[in-house]
Amino acid sequence: MPETDKRKVDMQVMGAAEYNKAWVTRDDMKLYGPFSRILRRIILKLVRPLSFTSVLDVGCGQGSLLKELYSEHPKIEVHGTDFSKKAIEMASARVPNGQFQFLDLSKRHLDETFDLVICSEVLEHIIDDQAAIRNLVSMTKNYLVVSAPQGRMRSFELSVGHVRNYEYGELVKKLEKHGLHIVRVVEWGFPFYSPLYRSFLNGIKGKGTTGKIGPFRKVISLGIYGLFKLCSWKHGDEIVILAEPIRSKQIEPEK
Repeated sequence: MPETDKRKVDMQVMGAAEYNKAWVTRDDMKLYGPFSRILRRIILKLVRPLSFTSVLDVGCGQGSLLKELYSEHPKIEVHGTDFSKKAIEMASARVPNGQFQFLDLSKRHLDETFDLVICSEVLEHIIDDQAAIRNLVSMTKNYLVVSAPQGRMRSFELSVGHVRNYEYGELVKKLEKHGLHIVRVVEWGFPFYSPLYRSFLNGIKGKGTTGKIGPFRKVISLGIYGLFKLCSWKHGDEIVILAEPIRSKQIEPEK
């Protein structure tokens, strides 16, 4: 990354206090927002064929993904970490049987390992993503699911703490470099999410992605979610990767 771009990125990195404030205003969007809903749908479909008894969601936010995962797999042990203590508080309330704790993924990992580790929409916020990936691998016993944006970054994404969008193929190579075998790659979003929806959000500078979502906005969000179901799983600016450590003896799930 050029030094001028690095300085720009450094100024945009959000601290824990900013993430705490952000979660207060983004709970509804994570619950009802069309992108958050479709991303949970993709992740749940990827992990559904897998066998796991413990799951860790790194960057669990307010816990909506873990809640849906637990509803499908009620016998699993549920764990979550986040950089925001407010998010941990919200996730603990949403998934009261889960175990949650603070974690700065760029600096350390938990001592435990988990059958399934999920890290969704986190790596694009971390400058040293190589360290973050190493820490993810250290906590992964059998399977790792990672999602992140790729392709052209829109300017509004800087305001929510993004320090990068991955180039096409870049994240796969980074995961392989850290000893992971790629089981499946979903590149989702064309055409309704990318470029149409992302360009629209950029045009309105990300407005409408925070605050309470009333009945009217819920109807609009549901309609967009319906369009998102029609998006390609082979072309798009959102990448979701299912991987496993090379040391794992697990059999690949059916695609």
